[in-house]
Amino acid sequence: MQHTKKEKKEMMKSKTLNKSILKLINEQIWLENNASFYYLKLSIDFSNKGFNGISIFFLNQSNEEREHMLKLINYVMEKDATPILPQYNFMEDDTSNFNVLSHFEDSLHNEQEVTNSLNKLISKCKEAGDYTTENFLQWFVTEQREEENKFKDIIDNLKIIGDDGLGLYEINKELSNPQLPNKNPLV
Repeated sequence: MQHTKKEKKEMMKSKTLNKSILKLINEQIWLENNASFYYLKLSIDFSNKGFNGISIFFLNQSNEEREHMLKLINYVMEKDATPILPQYNFMEDDTSNFNVLSHFEDSLHNEQEVTNSLNKLISKCKEAGDYTTENFLQWFVTEQREEENKFKDIIDNLKIIGDDGLGLYEINKELSNPQLPNKNPLV
């Protein structure tokens, strides 16, 4: 089947990404990479403090964020565009004190930043009429909602138990299971 020049141009146009959308996707790639390294650092920190279950939880979170980054990279390449890969480790100079609750609160904040960036990207897709990319990003919207709710639930539990050793032991044990059930019946 032969296509006219106009048809070929339209076919190519539908495959390429709008430059401003590509820029936002590349920013999202950076955020996912950032989150992956941050959770990897927390995994090491918790392991060093003997919280092996929480360490496993954050290692799984790190791997999940890396998968998100790779999913975005693959999408950009499918669209015949070039993803920009982060080239540095921003965590090298971190000297913050170890605090279980603070680490989870910082993690929630990190997830909220990812959600805000994703919302900005989806708004740009709508503005540009890029429904293919918008549709692709819907999986991330659902994922971010789940991630934020997961961290909110853990933070609520940590606030309830405070510094209680047995409570921290139970949370540590529970978080070692990568298949955490969503305990909030309203979600």
